[in-house]
Amino acid sequence: MLSLSWTGLEVLLLLLLPSWTSPSFISINHGLRVMKGSSAFLSGDHLKFAIPKEKDTCKVEVVMNEPITQRVGKLTPQVFDCHFLPNEVKYIHNGCPLLNEDTVKLRLYRFTETDTFTETFLLRVYLLEPDCNIIHMSNNVLEVSEFYGISRTIDKNLLRFDYERTASLECTVRLDPVETRLPAHGQMVLVEPRPEEPRGDQPHSFFPASQLGTELKCPGGSCALGLKKIGGLKVNCEEFLLMGLRYQHKNPPSPNIDYIAIQVDLTDSRSKIIYKSETAWLPIYIRAGFPNQIPRTAFMAMFVLEVDQFILTSLTTSVLDCEEDETPKPLLVFNITKAPLQGYLTHLLDHTRPISSFTWKDLSDMQIAYQPPNSSHSERRHYQVELEVYDFFFERSAPITVHISIRTADTNAPRVSWNTGLNLLEGQSRAITWEHLQIVDNDNIHAVQLVTVDGLQHGQLTLRGGKGFFFTVADLQAGVIRYHHDDSDSIKDFVVFRIFDGYHSIHHKFPINILPKDDSPPFLIINMVIELDEGQTVLIQSSMLRASDMDSSDDYIFFNITKAPQAGEIMKKPLLGQVGYAVPGFLQRDLFNGIIFYRHFGGEVFDDSFEFVLWDSHEPPNLSVPQVVIIHISPVDDQLPKEAPGVSRHLVVKETEVAYITKKHLHFIDTETFDRELLYTITVPPFFNSSHRHLDAGKLFMVDSIPKLTKNPAAPAVRSFTQNAVNYMKVAYMPPMQDIGPHLQHVQFTFSVTNQHGGTLHGICFNIVILPVDNQVPEQCFPRWEQHLL
Repeated sequence: MLSLSWTGLEVLLLLLLPSWTSPSFISINHGLRVMKGSSAFLSGDHLKFAIPKEKDTCKVEVVMNEPITQRVGKLTPQVFDCHFLPNEVKYIHNGCPLLNEDTVKLRLYRFTETDTFTETFLLRVYLLEPDCNIIHMSNNVLEVSEFYGISRTIDKNLLRFDYERTASLECTVRLDPVETRLPAHGQMVLVEPRPEEPRGDQPHSFFPASQLGTELKCPGGSCALGLKKIGGLKVNCEEFLLMGLRYQHKNPPSPNIDYIAIQVDLTDSRSKIIYKSETAWLPIYIRAGFPNQIPRTAFMAMFVLEVDQFILTSLTTSVLDCEEDETPKPLLVFNITKAPLQGYLTHLLDHTRPISSFTWKDLSDMQIAYQPPNSSHSERRHYQVELEVYDFFFERSAPITVHISIRTADTNAPRVSWNTGLNLLEGQSRAITWEHLQIVDNDNIHAVQLVTVDGLQHGQLTLRGGKGFFFTVADLQAGVIRYHHDDSDSIKDFVVFRIFDGYHSIHHKFPINILPKDDSPPFLIINMVIELDEGQTVLIQSSMLRASDMDSSDDYIFFNITKAPQAGEIMKKPLLGQVGYAVPGFLQRDLFNGIIFYRHFGGEVFDDSFEFVLWDSHEPPNLSVPQVVIIHISPVDDQLPKEAPGVSRHLVVKETEVAYITKKHLHFIDTETFDRELLYTITVPPFFNSSHRHLDAGKLFMVDSIPKLTKNPAAPAVRSFTQNAVNYMKVAYMPPMQDIGPHLQHVQFTFSVTNQHGGTLHGICFNIVILPVDNQVPEQCFPRWEQHLL
């Protein structure tokens, strides 16, 4: 494993700390321990500041223009409060196995009503080997035998993913070669099915020449037939191991090892929140490659910088340059191991601050400059700066020395000898004093005047309390020039001064750095309608409801419910399977963790809503305007059909006639089912209540099944029909075909009624009275003795 040397950076920081930073504002700086490929949150046990929360505003900024820091990870957010909350500041490691330690350069700002104090320091990140990986690599290796070669497929013999396989957990693999710049010397490909070879009985002219004799190589970088380049990829973990992905080498000469950055995310399928994430670098061994070579100095560079006194002078590649065959030049990083004794190297994006590292790209773009000391000398002065160069895989060059020669000034023009810029909190004002901006002039410093000609995009300058744009050196020395920020959500401003003494003039940029203040309320970015079924409990996902805050952590936004839902309640279920409980509000972190639910009470109210106000973590909190979440409930037919009032369920019919069954006789209603969908089923056909149960008791039939509404033995008995059929008199009862005798008869049938959702009432009886009809001719009867005589 390689380890970077931070001695020069630490020395530079110590040299640059002004006297008022002693004693330090930092009370604890133990560093942070992070598993490789994972992330960890910063807490008060790792970093703590000796600044009372109630006294002054205090902010910490992650310095981003130092490429020698955060080499294998990133600390977020870029600006956070000194009294940061748990799970607010996080370091994410990118999976690189090459370094056991990383550093983050931080800048502390303490704001009082009149002054700004700063302190720059390093936070060490100790990288540990993970003890329980998701990504497991086998002892088998992925390799290519030659330049432009193709590896074997990435499958379960090479990789496996170890996680608890549950229905609510989704495993996905991500490849992002653009962001990770991996693989550095090849690409990911799929071998597509090759074209069919010609049969022996077919002439070769039947096939295009381009399809013959193809090989799985890419000489010169142009892919042969049968290879498909894979760029960014997001796929299921199991599918990833089955898709036949391979590595193809592309860029000789190259080191004998390359890497593929694989990110695995375990996502809760209910809340869509990433439960766990891990990144690993899968090595690819290139047999034809050579061990990674260290960067070396370029032959044409002079390594000598000529500087005029007080003049900020850019470094160019003719002064400082290096070469490296394996790493693209823009990715080379210069680390300053020994700073010059006076003056400092700086980046032109903020030339008031020294830097300890920079990239070759910034050097090539002439963004790196040397700021000479602000003291005047009558003789030429000479300084040295020592650097090392790191390539993409952290191989380090031999020390490189650049000689700096400062010429004496021979001019009467005014010059800026010192420029620290301003640091202030959003909405504050600060005096621009001689400590921030110093000007020298050989013949008459009191004749020097300053005029604002550009800038001031987010504020204004005042002179002794009034509007000002014309100033003198005496005004600077008296501290009566003041910059007032307009309290907008801006982080940078500047002033361009035209400085002249009556004969000569120059233009100079004075930078203003603005730290955000937590004065903006949170705001909604997602507010979707919540939809659920009647009586259901639904998870409120972050894709349905989400807020953001410009100035503080989104995790700690509080949804304070000011008007609770009427047809349900907002619930929190800390653990799956536990009984939830109603809450008057919730943190957005709870939304992210998938433990906030809406439960419908099950009543017949199908439109609901709740109102809330967003709070941030500031004390006192910044409040948003009231917000409303709309809830739509789909009705569920959980009610059984009911009999309509006044229905008799009783029919009287003559034995010789046919009778309709109408709504007066049979009528059930269901508020959530149409009549055409309310189904009657005959469960017991008509039967006599008397001892004649075995006899035919008639039948129910559909009127449309016979041509004439009379008793007809050919009419088929109906077993089911709808309420709609009853409404339109399509159902009738036909008494038995045989004579029932001189007495009326009682008949019953039993039925069930079912709505469209399956709700059923069983065992309902329908009563029928059949009246006898005297329609038979009398028969003559004789006594027995008369019959005997006859």
